[in-house]
Amino acid sequence: MNEHSPRFWEIFFEVYESLPRQGPGNRASAAKALGLCRKLRECPAILDLGCGTGGQTLQLAELTSGSIVAIDSHAPSIERLQAAVMERDLSQRVSAIAGDMACPEQPPESFDLIWSEGALYSIGLRNALHVCHGLLRPGGYLVFTDAIWRKENAPPEVKAGFDQDYPTMGWLDDDVAAIRDCGFELIGHFTLPDEAWWEDFYTPMEARIAELRGKYADDVEASALIHSAIEEFAQELAYVTGRFLKTKAWDKTEAIIVGGGFRQSRIGEFTRSHRRRVRRHAGGIIASGLNPTL
Repeated sequence: MNEHSPRFWEIFFEVYESLPRQGPGNRASAAKALGLCRKLRECPAILDLGCGTGGQTLQLAELTSGSIVAIDSHAPSIERLQAAVMERDLSQRVSAIAGDMACPEQPPESFDLIWSEGALYSIGLRNALHVCHGLLRPGGYLVFTDAIWRKENAPPEVKAGFDQDYPTMGWLDDDVAAIRDCGFELIGHFTLPDEAWWEDFYTPMEARIAELRGKYADDVEASALIHSAIEEFAQELAYVTGRFLKTKAWDKTEAIIVGGGFRQSRIGEFTRSHRRRVRRHAGGIIASGLNPTL
């Protein structure tokens, strides 16, 4: 991952902290993943690594009867989660700790389940897998999400964005090889559904960016950083939209409207310019009349 200025991270966290989740995912996908852990103890000891503000942590508390230790390096995110834990009267089961996921300072072989959504890559997948292996009890489970390439010849703008943020991103076979090389047995995997990207991630992110554009309208540096966030969001949005347009449910799509206050924004520009690439890479796609305004 590239180095960024302190102001970048200030704006970055201001965008992400208020979102229901800090990456794609949803309750149904969490339940599906838990269903693969067929021999999980009735009241498992769970470690959530890179928990962010804890959207998935709270869902794990709903879906299991276990105790949960949630760790993230960003103290304000942990404070938000601690407040949510107190509000939901979960303090007897959920402990939120500011710490380094590369060195969680937890006893070896002390967890039945380690959970991590979109975070392991930040310390290197293989390194993270080794850390997790040492923390799991014999017969324990590791559940994680990771970004992987699923199609050859991604549009250059999309590839450049991922190369900047996750330069070692590979393919499914690469992740499977890493899993096995680090001493795990693969028991299953699946692709997150469309709604896991939109409902709790992209849609609230769009609204949050629009809100911050108004807040920082007179702050040149902050506006530039928000613009860079819009650029990245636009690339990811166009890529994900291309995936959706390949599905049967979207095969008669004639127009996509991107709203939420992005008046003449880079999101609209990028999505329009990306339209031809989407057709070429996904095949048989109709995505005309893309419009950044509502």
